[in-house]
Amino acid sequence: MAGGAALWRVLGAGLTHHFTQQRHARGMIAALPASRSLPMRRLLATALTTALTATLPLSAHAWGADGHETVGAIAAQLIAGSPAEARVNALLGGLTLPQATVWADCVKGIVPKLGYTYPNLGKYASCAPLETPARIAEMADYVRRNQDQCHPKPGEESCHQQYHYTDIALQRSRYLEGFTGTSGHDVVAALRASILVLRGQPAPAPFDLKPREALLLMVHVVGDMHEPLHVGAIYLDHDGHEVDPDKTGFDPASNTVGGNAILVANPTTPQHAPPQGQPPRLPRLHTLWDNVPAAMAPDHVDAAWLAQARKVKPSSGDALDWPARWASESLEEARLVYDGLSFSPKQDKAWTATLPTGYAQREDAIKRRELTLAGARLAQLLKTVFPN
Repeated sequence: MAGGAALWRVLGAGLTHHFTQQRHARGMIAALPASRSLPMRRLLATALTTALTATLPLSAHAWGADGHETVGAIAAQLIAGSPAEARVNALLGGLTLPQATVWADCVKGIVPKLGYTYPNLGKYASCAPLETPARIAEMADYVRRNQDQCHPKPGEESCHQQYHYTDIALQRSRYLEGFTGTSGHDVVAALRASILVLRGQPAPAPFDLKPREALLLMVHVVGDMHEPLHVGAIYLDHDGHEVDPDKTGFDPASNTVGGNAILVANPTTPQHAPPQGQPPRLPRLHTLWDNVPAAMAPDHVDAAWLAQARKVKPSSGDALDWPARWASESLEEARLVYDGLSFSPKQDKAWTATLPTGYAQREDAIKRRELTLAGARLAQLLKTVFPN
């Protein structure tokens, strides 16, 4: 995962082998004899956790750390000097707004099967500000309360991981709960829940959010919502032809998992060489879209970029209506993401896509536009929930 905490979005029902290995390794940890010394148990648990991590299919989270921090950097400048800035700073307790934007991804490093511990301490630079004992305890508490209260189906991620995305078919014209890929705990519902909590109201089920957690979730999922592949999804049959799950009925085998089950034959950016002796690995489409170029990193948020953000038209009406509206716009962008791609038949649980000529320019233009929108809209939302 470029630039941020390596977090996993599991590639759907087809990867039974990975789930089997995951359960086996975690079961071995739980079954370590009590008579062993504590250091030996920790050593064995660490080794098994490392083996477990190696078996999981890695996928980048929305924008990576750089993209999320860019959204936070834009918003921080746009709320500077306002009552919202003071309220945000008070809740963040020493974190900057850009640092806070990665919290909801870093909490995925809490492992319930390992006693809600955080085994990746010191591994990811973007999570370092969150790795004090008190903040790790806070993350663990959040995961405990938002782990399985939404009753995940077999093969689904934990509840708090599902707060980051929705998977609406490209054929739909807008976001509407009830469409395939939506739920009462998807990214739209998560943003609505955070708004309610910061307005002083209880979190709607299944969310369990304290005010600080609601802010930390909000500043992250606004960014998620503006990464097109966290909203719009293409569903494919075995031969790589697009299908409409809302008309034909949802077939789990058609789920591309937000582009995580789509490999790219001709990526737009150079790829790291594989370890010696291993064959080249094609990147996932989702990973390409999560990564942002260096020119869009947070240290490149300059006066010209802020001027663009200030020109973003404010959203109208009740803020609780904004998440669905923004998701509908992101769905339109997702159609541009997939426009002109061709797909090979499914093989080894994934399809392979070929990108059309000129795709890199389209990709960069969409990323710049969506990061700008996300930063401006996060600022507007913060000013709305913290008017004084």
